[in-house]
Amino acid sequence: MKRVYIYVNGILTWPGDSKNWNGRAVTWTHINSEAKAEKCEYWVGPISRAFGQKKRAEKLYVTSTYYRTWEQIIVGHSNGADVILSAMRDWPDFPHVSALHLVCGATNADFQKNMLNFFLLLGRIDRVYVYVAGNDRALRLAHTIPGKILGYGTMGLGHYLNIDARVKDRVSVINAGKWKHYGHSDCWKDENFDETMRHFVI
Repeated sequence: MKRVYIYVNGILTWPGDSKNWNGRAVTWTHINSEAKAEKCEYWVGPISRAFGQKKRAEKLYVTSTYYRTWEQIIVGHSNGADVILSAMRDWPDFPHVSALHLVCGATNADFQKNMLNFFLLLGRIDRVYVYVAGNDRALRLAHTIPGKILGYGTMGLGHYLNIDARVKDRVSVINAGKWKHYGHSDCWKDENFDETMRHFVI
């Protein structure tokens, strides 16, 4: 089966900027593997993120459907993690996901409420990887009252809850080594980028 990687950015990311991590990730995938890659891009600020999330999720859904017959591995950073889960909740025919990588996810950390338990049990997702940066100041702000009002979640702080025992062996948490010292976006810095990408691309 053909394999495609889909990379979904978070807030404050200008579509089309060649320096964006997900644009660089597409290039890296094409250079370093036999797989194909896509990026799902959008622009949203920290406040406006509270509006239009369904539209951003729809953009991902449409992109994903083009590859319905392919093996899909999806990577979302920060708000991108929430966009992915929103798309899977809102479109029950969202294509099967072989591996879902949630990097510093600003999404609900409760596996029952965010429906990850359901997606794993139903077989819509095979494996979930949760990446936790030990010095994530952005998600600490998201954990404040204003952040909660704006709808930010804190999965990337390691606050994951209620993982169903039946799927626990299909959920991996990456929080050791360099991740202990990373900030919210440090994994995308030039000196860390290659190592970060090797978590996803197999």
